[in-house]
Amino acid sequence: MKFICPICNKELPRELRVIIPHTERHIIDTIKEEHPEWVGKNGVCKKCYDYYIKELNSER
Repeated sequence: MKFICPICNKELPRELRVIIPHTERHIIDTIKEEHPEWVGKNGVCKKCYDYYIKELNSER
């Protein structure tokens, strides 16, 4: 089964989907700032997740 990342719109295998835990609220908030239509329960692809982690770490 395929997964289309709601952030980058790439089609990937479903097992590459990342569901961001509620405890990582800072990542969720950052994604929501750039993509207000995004629904957290839909997840993101690993590449997008890693991108936002990197962005947040570079701001520190």
